Amino acid sequence: MNYGKFSSLYTPLSNNEIESIHVASMNVLENTGFKLDNQRALKLFHEKGAIVDFNNNIVRATEQWIMEYLKKAPARVVLYGIDQKNTMVVEANRVFFGTGGTALNIHDWQTGQRRPTVTEDIGEIARLVDALPNIDWYCLPVYPNDRTKQEADVVRFYHGLKNTGKHVMGGIYGNKNGVKDLIKLVQMIAGGKEELRKKPIVSVICSTISPLKLETHYVDFIFDLVEAGIPVATSCAPIAGATSPITLAGTIVQVNAEAICGILITQVINEGAPVLYSTVPTTADMRTMDFLFGPVENGIMNAACAQMASFYNLPMYSTGGVTESKLFDVQNGAEKCMNNLLPAMAGAQLIHNAAGLIDSSMTVVLEQYVLDDEILGMVRRVIDGIRINTETLAVDEISAVGPGGNYLASEHTVRNMRNELFMPKTAVRANYAAWVRDGSLGSVAQARLIAEKVLDNNRTKYLPDTVEAEIAEHFPELRINKKIT
Repeated sequence: MNYGKFSSLYTPLSNNEIESIHVASMNVLENTGFKLDNQRALKLFHEKGAIVDFNNNIVRATEQWIMEYLKKAPARVVLYGIDQKNTMVVEANRVFFGTGGTALNIHDWQTGQRRPTVTEDIGEIARLVDALPNIDWYCLPVYPNDRTKQEADVVRFYHGLKNTGKHVMGGIYGNKNGVKDLIKLVQMIAGGKEELRKKPIVSVICSTISPLKLETHYVDFIFDLVEAGIPVATSCAPIAGATSPITLAGTIVQVNAEAICGILITQVINEGAPVLYSTVPTTADMRTMDFLFGPVENGIMNAACAQMASFYNLPMYSTGGVTESKLFDVQNGAEKCMNNLLPAMAGAQLIHNAAGLIDSSMTVVLEQYVLDDEILGMVRRVIDGIRINTETLAVDEISAVGPGGNYLASEHTVRNMRNELFMPKTAVRANYAAWVRDGSLGSVAQARLIAEKVLDNNRTKYLPDTVEAEIAEHFPELRINKKIT
């Protein structure tokens, strides 16, 4: 079991400000409400006691009713990996990092050019992520452009589950039958319906539409997923100044209300259904109105959302690690570092998009996964803090070495150096002469060598032959297609 890293080091909101956000969100949900274009769900909300305007498809509710249903949602969600050591226990202030993005392009290191992503990329990235120690789960990061929309969902999840022992999460893009096919596929891999309920090896993202709307097809998906016992992230991605207020506080009020809407729909379907408080607050460039993922304000808002999730005692799906940069440059490193560090310090859980993405989440780069894994290692070191105990205070050690001595050969140094200091693999730390002697390689070149080595050697087989044969019989479309250019 992986319980994550506990953190509450950064608190952009005071307790009074958290209460103000809560009160404002309750006001929005009671007086403005949210639009729900799904008659089945509207009738269910009405039966459960919410205020439903059937003429305009609007649901409203009192704070008392909302809080009653929020309390029905579990405070802890366990997300399983096929390899049980990768199972994550997700609860307040426990930090995990994952991939994500549904990028449409990949920087192909064989040609040096950007090309559309295809089925084979899903498995290749999964094998790389499987070996990177600071990435906790595999949020499916690319869309298979060589597939139809109806095939995409089962293709993505199958090639993810086949190539990593970590928990697999992803969005869905097909029709209702595609979701049913996905559920059937995952049940086959898990060992049956009840095994999947007991140990969900996947979770699914069903996005809401900002501002304050749940689209009918995604609501149908949520019904199917909840009934199958699959955890759901109902992510909402308002854009400050475009689909939410320009002020950070106003966007947090709205994204909090939207995250609550997603939880409510799962709980009226089935009380206690596993669900995540899911937020992706973003901004726009006020000069061009282009969507932005990398600004520091996004990191601040994600940290504030982590505080709101803790306020409601709910497990969380959060966001970090994205950049608008198209290159391996200073902007890339700065935006990724800040947008992973701030929510992690605030105790955000399941920080997706934390690795591999550039270009506003539109492109993945294999070397970037390795570089970001190193950034995440540094972030983990920050939230680990400074251990204070008799061993680390080292009074006896200082006395033993005495004035003018050194600690290089000390047993105390050997005993503590690996768990006290973060040791990066790609950062250049050698002196200039040694760096030149070893080939003058920068961190990007080192990351590529690491990625190539992993992909050459990590051929772990996660699905038994019998399961593969059963899947092949039911889903012949799961073959690998040729790459497209």
